[in-house]
Parts: sequence; C-alpha cells; structure tokens
Amino acid sequence: MAIQKGVIFFLCVLNLVRTAVIQDECHFIELISRKLQYENRIMYMRDYFPTDYQLPVKYEEIFQCQNITNLISEGTTMEELRFLWDIVSENVLLSIWRVLPQRHPSQSYISDLRNMFNALHVSPQPELSDVIKDILGRLWTPGNKVKGVSPKDLLDDCLRVLDALYQEECNLCLHGSHSEEDTLCPNGTVPVLSNTRRLSC
Repeated sequence: MAIQKGVIFFLCVLNLVRTAVIQDECHFIELISRKLQYENRIMYMRDYFPTDYQLPVKYEEIFQCQNITNLISEGTTMEELRFLWDIVSENVLLSIWRVLPQRHPSQSYISDLRNMFNALHVSPQPELSDVIKDILGRLWTPGNKVKGVSPKDLLDDCLRVLDALYQEECNLCLHGSHSEEDTLCPNGTVPVLSNTRRLSC
C-alpha cells in the first residue's frame, strides 16, 4: 500500500512539473507568434531590405510544412520536430543577423527574436533519431550547398511550422490583420497534427 501511494504521489508530481514546463513553453511560443505577426514580417523582413533581396541559406534552414510531413512519415516524434524547428529557426535568425549592417532598422527585431528562442530552451533535449542527427549534422557542416531565399519567406515558414507544432497544445491566437492562410500549413499537408484553426483574440 505504501509503495502504491508513493508511486501515485510521484506520478502526480511528475504531471505537475510537466504542466508547468508546457505552460512556460507556451508562454514563449505565444511571444514568438506575436513577434512574427504579418505586419512585423512585412516591415522588418521586406520593406527594410533591397528589392528582391535573397539570403544564401543552407537547404536545411528552409524548414517548411512539407518537411514536417516527411519527417512524421519516417517516425519522427513531436518532441524531435519541435527541437529541430527551434534549432533551425535560431540558425535562420543568426544567418539574417550576420548580414545586417550596423544600425540596420531590423537589427533590434532579429535580436529580440533570438532572445525569445534562447529563452524557449525550457525542455530537456529529446533523444534524437538518426534522421534528425543527420539533418543537424548537415546544418552545422560548413560548405554545404546554399539557396537564395528572401528573409520574409524564411520567417513565414518559421511561423507556419510554429502553428503546426504548437497550435493544439498552446491554443494560439491569430494576431494582426493578415488572413489565416498566411500563417497556416495548407490543409492536409500535416495530416497527423491538429487542423484546428487559430482563434482571433
């Protein structure tokens, strides 16, 4: 009987800790979502850059809805997907920050986002599959092939994947005047995840 009570107590404590971690994580996800609202992406990632400017990034930095679908089909867990999205997003932000001239009007915006992602590291690193390890290896290996992508497109993808990975658990809201289609993965692109629409708040 004493052992059973001890197990039940341990499970209750574990559940409380997990709930606190999720709430903390969702707090930062909501902040990032607000920071990535449409008006900010237009102003800081398009208007303040030369017309048709493209940033050379590695293929692994172009993390889109279709990547989630492919990884799910290979057995990747939600924890791994969120960890990968976090790492790739930080890498993208660093790539953008590196090309910004001193006193560029977008510097503070990118710095704020980098700080938010840094604060998001509240959960322990999940056990990573060989597939995820391979992606990270290519991401961090110098000299891999690059592709030109606009800074706004990179942050558009960042927000779409955020929605797909956190909408159900964090009950994200729709911020700004843009349409839902701007921030949501196309229907059916991520079949395993929730298709719940974001609430207007």
